[in-house]
Amino acid sequence: MVLRFRFLYLILAHYFKRFIGVMDENTLHFRVFLNDVDVKRMSSDRYLPIMDLGRINIILQAGLLNIFLKNKWVPVARVATIRYRYPLKIFQKYQLKSKIIYWDDEWVWTEHKFERNGRITAVGITKITFLGPKGVVPITEVIDAYAQPVAKIAIPNVIKKLMDAELSMKQD
Repeated sequence: MVLRFRFLYLILAHYFKRFIGVMDENTLHFRVFLNDVDVKRMSSDRYLPIMDLGRINIILQAGLLNIFLKNKWVPVARVATIRYRYPLKIFQKYQLKSKIIYWDDEWVWTEHKFERNGRITAVGITKITFLGPKGVVPITEVIDAYAQPVAKIAIPNVIKKLMDAELSMKQD
């Protein structure tokens, strides 16, 4: 993970935050630092690691950290896509709003919105799974360990299109 200090801060800060549901949107507040920029704008290679923090925060805010540590589960991104709208400039404050938008038996899809002053600057979507000592952990096992009701979500159109795109890449 490229953002070690932000990651450590996230881990420590979660002990002082209230838990929210795993399906609820969570928000992280950031500022664009010198190591985040190319010249004046946040570098495109920074967005994906920050989205990693958003996914980790979903686990932390839902109270799943101890379960993941006990079972030696690790979230692993398989597919990531991002749409940039407006640049984030050096020293600007912004928020990352992350939430689960779909899950099936093997995958969890998360959406990450980068916002500044209520304006979306970038939107990313990731497809993740969880790995344990014996390989891929079925999502139903993670939900059972969560021990809270989790409603099944209808598949959004954007996920259908991303699945089609992924299938077409496999066939080439």
